[in-house]
This record gives sequence, C-alpha cells and structure tokens, in this order.
Amino acid sequence: MDLPPTSKLRFLNHKGEALQAPLEWQPGFIEIQVPKNKWEEVRLWRQGEELSISLKRLANKARILADWHRSNTGYYRLRLEYQGEIEEQIITVWSQKISRTAFAQMLEDLDASLPTAVAIGLQRIGALASLKLPQPGETTLAQEIVRLRRAINGTENRPGLINILRQIADNPYQILNTNEIWVRQEQVRRPSISGLVQAFSRGHNLDANGRPIRVPDTRVEHTIDVYENQVVKLFFELVNQRLRRVRYVFDADPRGKPLDELNSLFAQLKKARQQAAFLDQVSQLKRQPNQITMVLLKRPPYHAALEGYLEFIRSLTVRLEESHLDAPLKNLPHLYQVWGTLWVIETLLKVAHQKGYQVEKQCLVGRDKSGIYVRVLPNNQPALVLIHPQHQRRVKLIPERTYGQDGELRSASVKLRPDIAVEIERLDGSQQVYLFDPKYKLDSETQDNLGNQGKPKTADIQKMHTYHDAIHDRTGNQVVQYAAILYPGSYKSYSGGEIEALPAYPGNEAKLQQHLYPVLENALTVV
Repeated sequence: MDLPPTSKLRFLNHKGEALQAPLEWQPGFIEIQVPKNKWEEVRLWRQGEELSISLKRLANKARILADWHRSNTGYYRLRLEYQGEIEEQIITVWSQKISRTAFAQMLEDLDASLPTAVAIGLQRIGALASLKLPQPGETTLAQEIVRLRRAINGTENRPGLINILRQIADNPYQILNTNEIWVRQEQVRRPSISGLVQAFSRGHNLDANGRPIRVPDTRVEHTIDVYENQVVKLFFELVNQRLRRVRYVFDADPRGKPLDELNSLFAQLKKARQQAAFLDQVSQLKRQPNQITMVLLKRPPYHAALEGYLEFIRSLTVRLEESHLDAPLKNLPHLYQVWGTLWVIETLLKVAHQKGYQVEKQCLVGRDKSGIYVRVLPNNQPALVLIHPQHQRRVKLIPERTYGQDGELRSASVKLRPDIAVEIERLDGSQQVYLFDPKYKLDSETQDNLGNQGKPKTADIQKMHTYHDAIHDRTGNQVVQYAAILYPGSYKSYSGGEIEALPAYPGNEAKLQQHLYPVLENALTVV
C-alpha cells in the first residue's frame, strides 16, 4: 500500500527521487520527515528488527534516513516511534518482473484453471474415470463470488456460515466423555473394576501392605470435540480458504472487480468465527464427512452447516494443494515455478492424448474430504507415467528429479536437480531426457522489465548447458536432448535449439505453448 499523506515516512531511491513504495530487489532509503535536530529521537523497525537511523546528505539535501535493503515481493510492517507517537504501516513490494495484472492471472491459473485442465487431461487418457470434473470455463471468478456469497450469507431457505456460527456459539453440541486418570489411591473417587485389576497387576505399584499406590480414576467431562462440530469447522475452513485466495486475486488487480464486497464478506466471516471461539477446542476431521447423525438432521444450525458444506463441496473446482497460495506475494518465486510446472504437465497431457498414450501411473490428482486436488510433490518420484500401448514407449514426468553419481541416469560430477524432467524409455532400453526449469528471474534486476521483454540470466543458461552435457546413461551416452528455462522474458535459442529460454508470462501462455508443444510432440512421437 502507499503511505498515507500524513505519514512521516517516505521512500527514496539512491538518487533521492521519491517512490510510492520500495521496488522489488532494489535498495533505497526510508526518509523520516521530522526536524533534522530531532533525528536522535527517532526509532524505526521493519518486521520487528530495529533499523539504524542517521543524518545524511542525499541529492544535495540533509535528510534523516534508514537503509531499505534489497527485498523480495511481499508485505512489510514498519513501526515508527517519535516523541511518544507511534506510526505503523504495512508496505507492499510488488513484482518488477511481471505486472499486477499478470500476477493476478497467474493466481487465477493456479487457483482453478490449471488444476482443472490437468485433471481433465488425465481423464482423457484413462485416469480418474470415477470423478466428475468441471469443464474448462465452467467456473469463473463471478461464479466463485456467487458460491461464496451463498455459503457465507446463505439463501432464502438456508442460513449461511455467519448465522450458523453465531447460533451454534450460544449452545454448541457436546457430549460426556469418559477418561481414566492414574492418581494416588487416597485421591481416587470412581475406580473401575478393570482399573483395580490393572493397579494390582502393574509392577512396582504396591506398597508394603500390598495395596496399590496409584489407581486409575474414572472422570466424566463434557467435550465439544465431536464429529458434528468438526463438520462445522471443516465447512468454515474450506470457505475461509477459498475466500482468502479469491481475495488475493482481486487485490492483485482490483480493476472491475467487487473487492469491497469481498472485503465485507471476509470481515463478517472473521467476526462470526471470533464469536464461535468454541471451534478452537475442536480438532480437524480425519475422514470424509459421510456420516449423517441425528444432530446434523434435527438441530437447525447443524443441519444448515451440513447442507451448506455439501453444496459448497459439489460446486468447488479442482484445487491446487499448495500452502504457498495462502501468502502469494511473499511466495511469488515459488508459485511461478509451480505455475510453469503445471503448464508443462498440461501441455504434455495434450500431446499424449493426441499421440495415443495412456496413463500407467499418476500421483498428481486425488480426492480427500475437501474435494479434488492437484499436488506436485518434489519427492524425486514420477508424478506421471505414460505408456504407448502399441510401441510400449514409456514416459515419466518427475518434478525436481535428482541426478547423482549412481542410478540408470547419472551426473558425471555434482548432483543436478532440474525442476522438471521428462524421461522417455524406448523399447530397446535407450533413454532420452527433456528438462524444463521455470525461473522467476531476469538478467537485469534493477529496471522495470514488465512486458515480457527481459533477457535470461547468464547463470541460468549455463546451468542448462551443464544439464545437457553432464547427464549420461550407464554406458556414458549423453541423454539430454533438450533443456530450457521458462521465464518472464523474450525467446532465446542456443546450441542449435537444444538449449532455449522460453517466454512464460502469465496472461500470454499461448506464446509459451507455441514453443512447448512442438518440443513435447517431437519427444513423444514414435518413429
């Protein structure tokens, strides 16, 4: 956010020029606008760390300054103390490599469209036959707002989460729970027969007179950690997470979007959750809520929660299971890598369908109590294995594959770990490898490169050459046919097209697919 007009703080670049906010990965200064002779009375913290304050001359003017060190995208808290007054601000550092519109598009892709496309691609080649998947374009942000509104505010026939939480908070369902606690024998109040047997049979638990020293005492207590309250908590957490993620998309590019309504829904839901403090004592549901109890049927707020949950879960798109989406600006480099990885997977599935491949194994898509998810695990295991039924050519896609000094495929020197490896095994045993590395990097980190016109970093291209030359099979043959980075810049080709830098700019994915598709088509073609 920009600093308010009354703020004593402002940001400057190294030339002394004013900035609305710090720029990504660029150093600068924070100027404290108080009388110069009072500079020693100023204290300033960033993210809880106190900054050094000094009086310096910048751009021919004496100023009270603190250094702003190079910072990634994200939100930063500033706290200024001066003469007993406190000023606190949250500062937003936006990307200088992609625009806010592109950032919003990337979040929208990750939130729904890419996971759905991957699941549909798998279904087309023989996986996920039992799942009913939404079709592309079936879910839009406008439709998501309607779903969230119905879940939070309710309908004419059913209260929403806000009223459900308030009603249950007044009288949450609870049951009597029996526990046994070992106490000294003089403190026991309600011993059980089986407990006495245990007390006498336990070693070193008898005194000199043969009486037990400690005895299990039966305690009966009320507990609200029950299945019905776990269902309510699950419903809240699903809606709250969905609301937060849609809100991040809107906040990144608020033009023409009902951000005020979304913020209002968020504030109302947060307040209702604070009133339902009993949920703090309720554990997570460990299984899919397919059990219908009399409480869920007969008590109106619980019945409304069950109906709301079932409607919400049926209307959800395929989601990406990725915790970094809960703080997307802070985790932009990682999310860009995931975004690029999903585009490679989605394109590979399209080519595989065209070429007649079938799924032999997949660990990308699954189902849990929250619905259908896509998960890309960097565990050095194949996330996807395809096979051509006629020619028996096998294709493995492995996120963050490690090539060490042993194994069928190996590195001649140090361990290498590309982000995406597509390994192809022919019937004769020979292998080919295609590598892709999404990189949220540009050659110049000190200028605004928005618009997909930047150039790749030399170190990233050199790494592609290392991959190409260093990975061999057991007989010493080079196996890497192609290695490319995906980055928010312009297209570059090296070594006769075996090494490439592919433009991967959110919102302009067609250009990326123009390059990806022929590469993967060539890889999967059976001659």
